[in-house]
Amino acid sequence: MRRPFLLPCVLVLAATATACSADSAAQPLPPPSPVAVEASEPTAAETTLPAAGHVAPLTGEVVEDPEVTGRPVLAVKIENTAAARPQAGLDRADIVYEEIVEGGVTRFIALFQSEVPDVVGPVRSARPEDVAILPAYRPILAYSGARDEVTGMLRSSGIALLTDDGGDGFSRDPGRSRSHDLMGDGPRLYEKGADASGVGPATPVFSHDETPPPGAVTCADTAPDCGTAVQVRFSGAAVAGWTYDASAGVYRRDQDGEPSRVTGPGRIGAANVVVLGMQVGQGGCCDAAGTPFTETTIVGEGTAVVLRDGRRYDVRWRKTSAGSHLELLDGAGAPFPLSPGPTWIHLAPVDRLPA
Repeated sequence: MRRPFLLPCVLVLAATATACSADSAAQPLPPPSPVAVEASEPTAAETTLPAAGHVAPLTGEVVEDPEVTGRPVLAVKIENTAAARPQAGLDRADIVYEEIVEGGVTRFIALFQSEVPDVVGPVRSARPEDVAILPAYRPILAYSGARDEVTGMLRSSGIALLTDDGGDGFSRDPGRSRSHDLMGDGPRLYEKGADASGVGPATPVFSHDETPPPGAVTCADTAPDCGTAVQVRFSGAAVAGWTYDASAGVYRRDQDGEPSRVTGPGRIGAANVVVLGMQVGQGGCCDAAGTPFTETTIVGEGTAVVLRDGRRYDVRWRKTSAGSHLELLDGAGAPFPLSPGPTWIHLAPVDRLPA
C-alpha cells in the first residue's frame, strides 16, 4: 500500500465565461477571479458504495487488488483532432472529461486510477479548465505545455505536473505526424509522479448503484431512443455520439458520425454518459493560428443529462469550488447514483444540451 499523502490548501483561478454558441461570435470574458481551494469534505458518494470487496473510487466497481483503493489518479491531456486518431488509452480511463477548445474541436482530460495503460496519447497542452477540475482529484497531471498564464495557474494549483517533449515518460511515435505524436508511458508517468507533493489517494467522486434509480425520462414518440442514443454537438467541428450496447451494458462512442477508434483491440465503453450544460465564451487571444481561446466556466451549477442502463435522466450539476468534486443531483437535491463503471463527462455549451 502506498503511503498516504496530504493535500495542501492552494489558490487557483477559476475561469469565468459568458454563454454563447460555439458556432457564433463569443463575447469577451471578464477577468478570472481567485477561488480558494480546500480539501473537500466527505460526501454521500463516500458512504453509498458497496460494502463488500475493494471498490475502485472513481468507478464504483469491485476490484480484486486492494492497492487500487489507495493509489492516486493519473490525469492525461489527450488530443481529439482527426490527426490524433486513433488515440491510445481512452478505453482504459475511469473518467473522461471532454472540453471544447479553440477552433471548435474538443480535448480530453482522461483520468486513470483502476487501470493504467502502457501507452496513452497523443498528449497535448493544458487549459484553464484543468485548474478548476483537477485539484479535487489530487492527481498527477501529464501534459505538453500551456500558454504562460495557464502555466502560472497550474504551478499555483498544487497539482503534480509532468510535462516534457520526448523526455522520461514521454516519447514520439514515428507513425504519427509531428505535433500529434507525443505519447505517454502510463506506468512510468505514474511512477514518476506518485510521491510528488500534493498527490493523494483517490477518493470517491460520485454515488454508484447497480440498480437504475426511478425518475427516468419517458421518451416521446419523436425521440423514442432518448435513453439509448445521444449526440453532443459541441460545434460544427465536433459532434460526440453515444449508442447503448445492451449486450455489453455500456454506451459506445462515435466521433463525427464514425465509430471512435483507439489503438489495440479495445473499444470505448461508458457505463455513464453525462452532458453538462456549461457557460462557454472567449478566454483571450489568440493561438498560433490567430484563433481566440475558448474557456468554459467550471465552478457553478446548471442542468445536465445523464444516460445509464439505456435510460435518460434530467438532473442538475453543481461544483462549488476548484477543490470540490462535481456533484450530480436528482430533483430532490440528493446525489444521483451512476452505474458502476467508466463515466464520460461532456462540458457542452448550455444551448447545445440535448433536448
